[in-house]
Amino acid sequence: MKFRSERDLLVEALSAASRVVATRLVGATSGILLSLTNNQLTVTGTDLDITVRTVVDVIGIEDGATVVPARLIVDAVRSLEAGAVTVSALDENVEISLGRAKFSLRTFAVIDYPNLPPVTGALIATPALDLIQGINQVVRAAASDDARPLLTGVLFTTEEGDLRLIATDSYRLAVRDVPGVRDLVASHDVLVPARALQELQRAAASLVADSEIGVTLTDAEISFVVGRTSISSRLIDGNYPSVLQLIPASYPNQLRVAKDTLLTSLRRAKLLAKDSTSSVRLTMHEKNIEIRTQSHDAGDVEDNVDADYSGEELTIAFNPNFLIDGIEAVYGDEIVLEMSDSVRPAMVHGVEDSRFRYLLMPVRVQ
Repeated sequence: MKFRSERDLLVEALSAASRVVATRLVGATSGILLSLTNNQLTVTGTDLDITVRTVVDVIGIEDGATVVPARLIVDAVRSLEAGAVTVSALDENVEISLGRAKFSLRTFAVIDYPNLPPVTGALIATPALDLIQGINQVVRAAASDDARPLLTGVLFTTEEGDLRLIATDSYRLAVRDVPGVRDLVASHDVLVPARALQELQRAAASLVADSEIGVTLTDAEISFVVGRTSISSRLIDGNYPSVLQLIPASYPNQLRVAKDTLLTSLRRAKLLAKDSTSSVRLTMHEKNIEIRTQSHDAGDVEDNVDADYSGEELTIAFNPNFLIDGIEAVYGDEIVLEMSDSVRPAMVHGVEDSRFRYLLMPVRVQ
């Protein structure tokens, strides 16, 4: 196998494939499969649960395939100067060169690489902007702890025929309705690993507003096709907890505040919240909100932000990272924070947009 490719295009495809290659894997599965046919190079990476494939236009010289160590080839190609990189595989080595620089890397046997089926089935064309915005808002609330596998996914379900996305790590809950996206999970709910959706976000980052994403779904797997990249993932098997019942019907206390102003203050307060037990305290007044973080080791920080508040005077504390995540996910210039009291879950959402809701447990403070 031999081809030439622009370095930046090759690095992008290699990086996408390498991100899903698990460090726990050994042998050929810990590598990236490069497969060349004419002037098209297919770059594949997998951890046996998630598979990313990208097709890159190259100058093909000799067709063939090779499996290269994932992290090593990404670092090697990225270290080269901009220009046309030549990649040549022969026997048990692959040479990567540009100008006077040349890497010679040991390869794995192609026959030992997993036999990954191609993406098949009818593609459901889905508006990219709405789907990616919805995923961006909810995926941050999924758990990252594999000890709770069900919570590491995002639930794709339906509400009045439209798509609804749900994620929770048991400390916060994010719900996003995606109007106009129908038939994606018409027959049954599916639970998609958050890691696969994060790769989908990256792949869709450069899409224009009116682009579409192709989706195929089987009983065990979901695939997304974004341009020349496909992301396939096994579904998480199990019954997702009934979480929507946790959302109260109404709240007696409501804060309305400029999103960017509050975020700036919270990020400032977060500087002293150095451990997982730290919190940021919010004290509500009619025309402003006091924000304070105390650290026994570092000191304390106080701030005051103009806001409109209706309800009883209230002090409530949150994990600053979780609160910032929820506020950042709101689209618009203002956010609404609704509260019952200092111990029951609070709600973050936009002023006029009811499609996204972010429920957050307060932190108990003495």
